[in-house]
Amino acid sequence: MTFRVLDALPVLVSRLGETINKVPNGDRSGLENMKVMAFKTSAGKLLALDVYSGNMKRVKLWIEPPLSASIPGVISVAPKLCADLNRKDLAALSAGKALYLEISSRAGLDGLLDWYS
Repeated sequence: MTFRVLDALPVLVSRLGETINKVPNGDRSGLENMKVMAFKTSAGKLLALDVYSGNMKRVKLWIEPPLSASIPGVISVAPKLCADLNRKDLAALSAGKALYLEISSRAGLDGLLDWYS
């Protein structure tokens, strides 16, 4: 069975709390961003889940570098730029500075969060 965005999102909310990048203004003000859902760890590190509609079957996310641990179920993939990361509060993940990872299992996500948090 594939580990999907809809599997990962409740884990992220449970472990890290609500997203920090709600839409700031306009008709969708206060709602979730439609491409990126960003979180902040208790240590202040940023993590953003790629929720773009074409990517819902695989969990991909951005973290601040470096990835200094080998975590089963977590692999680095080709970097991906996303204009929705270009906000002051997400600057550590914008402009290609972030690592883009694919997470293949719940255990992989838990391992990443344990290490990253």
